Amino acid sequence: MGLSKYFSTTVYIVIAGLALSGARLVSKNQEKPALFVTKQQSTLNLQNNFWQYFHLGQKRLASSLIWISTILESDVDHYKNKDLNSWMFLRFNTISFLEPKFYENYAFGGVYLSIVKDDLPGASVIYDKGLSIYPNDYSLLKDAGFHYYFEVGDYEKALPIYKKLVQINLPSPQIVSTLARLESNIGKKEDALNLLRDRYQQLNDKNSIIALKTYSSMYSLKAELDLECLNSTDSISKTCSLVDLDGERYILAQGKYKAVKDWIPFRIKTKKKKGPQ
Repeated sequence: MGLSKYFSTTVYIVIAGLALSGARLVSKNQEKPALFVTKQQSTLNLQNNFWQYFHLGQKRLASSLIWISTILESDVDHYKNKDLNSWMFLRFNTISFLEPKFYENYAFGGVYLSIVKDDLPGASVIYDKGLSIYPNDYSLLKDAGFHYYFEVGDYEKALPIYKKLVQINLPSPQIVSTLARLESNIGKKEDALNLLRDRYQQLNDKNSIIALKTYSSMYSLKAELDLECLNSTDSISKTCSLVDLDGERYILAQGKYKAVKDWIPFRIKTKKKKGPQ
């Protein structure tokens, strides 16, 4: 009986040893998953209510420290939620609370959130705050206009920004074209045509790519306006132009006027939606 007990104990020890050896072998040969904690998960952000009462009169110092740490720790991970809770937005927003006139916070923060982090709601908040402090800053207006027009697709917000861009500085052809498309999109085709015509007249080289593209857009707008007038039911009571921008007469075919050349309606160019990240 003692021998049987000894034998059983030995078997148990051998089995336990084999199990431990097998577990060690499996653990040694199997690659362990890497433990990774994102900045979104690890970053501590204090609410503005805290800073309102505990800044100890050192708002500028606190905002500078937050700014430096944010730039050093910045990441490129896209933030897919639309809840204004990305860690970088919270940092930029806190800085705007502590030091509202810190220009770089808006100039850099808006672009970074919009283009790099893909946090469009966060970028909108930062741009709106920046423009409330610097309403006539050309660079900030240009970035905010691009954000609302191309990234967000909020043409109502983009329109006054592009109008101001044209007013405060000699605009680039791209800005003029964008404003013209916005005007055309809301039904102000004549304003869009006049805007492009003024820009075209300012160009010295009428054979340049920019001039030819502007002329093509002008042709489309004039053709659309003229043909809408000519083909309307009460065109007799209106003064409609019978020639296109080239001076060629519109063609009447099967009871409907059309242009000699093919043309595409001058509208907003929408950006292709981003695929899954």
